[in-house]
Amino acid sequence: MGHILILPTMVGVAEIVDFCDFLSPTPEEQAARDAAVHSVFDVIKYIWPACKPEVFKLFMIGLYLPTSDIDVMILESGIKNPQTGLYALFRVLSQRGIAKKIQVIAKASVPIIKFVENKSGAAFDISFDVDNGPKAAEFIKEAVLKWPQLRPLCLILKVFLQQRDLNEVYSSGIGSYALLAMIVAMLQKV
Repeated sequence: MGHILILPTMVGVAEIVDFCDFLSPTPEEQAARDAAVHSVFDVIKYIWPACKPEVFKLFMIGLYLPTSDIDVMILESGIKNPQTGLYALFRVLSQRGIAKKIQVIAKASVPIIKFVENKSGAAFDISFDVDNGPKAAEFIKEAVLKWPQLRPLCLILKVFLQQRDLNEVYSSGIGSYALLAMIVAMLQKV
């Protein structure tokens, strides 16, 4: 028989919505993140002028925490080996002094480079030519429109996972897309 978690105090819908509003970025925070994205895109376009860098839709539709990484996909880069691209990006970011704490995770199923942009302190995860990225983004956009409760549920659970260091896939945690898929599966049954 399963156990039921009983919260010591009841939290109402209004409190959850207020908490999500509290988590939402201020205009200044959003401007700093936008400037960081622009700075990083400039570096990417310097290396691969014909590529199409895209920010993953969680950032674009507000399904991120103030401390969340900015996920970027570099599409149509022409790179045959993502690891080569990641190390090229590592070199240019280092040379230009744009990033700190740069880490290439080349052996993952989706190789990425992680770093912190110097001016804003925003953390980035960048990957190359992930085929399902645009499809996933469209799925998320449609789900948020269909289930308005998805955003608050997602943000509350992201905070819960982050507080327990269970929010990074590469360290056996639950990533944002998997979390969204689980919430959508639950909402489909309600």
